[in-house]
Amino acid sequence: MLVLGIVGSPRREGRTAQLVDAALRGAASTGAETRKVYLIDYDIRPFVGQGGAEEGVRFVAPELSKLCTEAAALVVGAPVYFGEINGLTKDFMDSVRIPNENGKPALGIAIAGGSGKGLYSGVQSIYHWFYHRQMRAIDPTPATRFTLDDTLAALEPSGARLAEMARSPQPFQGTGREDRWAELVAYYAALPYLNCDMVDEFLTLAEQLVHTRRGHAAWERAYQELHTARLLAARGERADASRHAVYAYDLLVHD
Repeated sequence: MLVLGIVGSPRREGRTAQLVDAALRGAASTGAETRKVYLIDYDIRPFVGQGGAEEGVRFVAPELSKLCTEAAALVVGAPVYFGEINGLTKDFMDSVRIPNENGKPALGIAIAGGSGKGLYSGVQSIYHWFYHRQMRAIDPTPATRFTLDDTLAALEPSGARLAEMARSPQPFQGTGREDRWAELVAYYAALPYLNCDMVDEFLTLAEQLVHTRRGHAAWERAYQELHTARLLAARGERADASRHAVYAYDLLVHD
């Protein structure tokens, strides 16, 4: 039983690869076979099909589609550029063909490694793909450099869970794709982070910085700004909450 890790970053030793490695270690701890591939090693071209998504197979290396089909579960990791996953990973998603995708266990990781902005929108992009491909995805993992060690530790049990799910796959019920959407929507509606927006992103980023930079000269002021932001958000005053969250973030993000 193979758990396949897919690294969407062109940096072989970067944070994306580290995060995928952590999930694969967890899978391997259950006795699963694991393999990691780098999209940069394959011929993946921008999708320029004129006839719709069914043409995508012409733009991805067939060995990638074969690997994804043979794998019992997938781990997909991608860096976030300007609030979205990088183009190489998106081109792969647009083009790969996985005929046995219904219910295939999957885990997605998006790393906003610089400013942290886009940590939720990036991972949402991966999970939108899982949803439309009708995979049984678990544990959306938005990552930043601020709490990287904690995320790496959390990914090992996620990888183990993924491997256990792969041993007893659960396809979504229905006679065909169009019969499965009610179950799919209900399943994905229960996953964390998929309904988060840019206000939630800054609240989380400010919280991460307050948690990890307690010795910073501006920590007390940032803590108060974050507290105010949380109170405003709880009252539904999200525009005002965002201003305080951004200010808390700005106070601590620069060393």
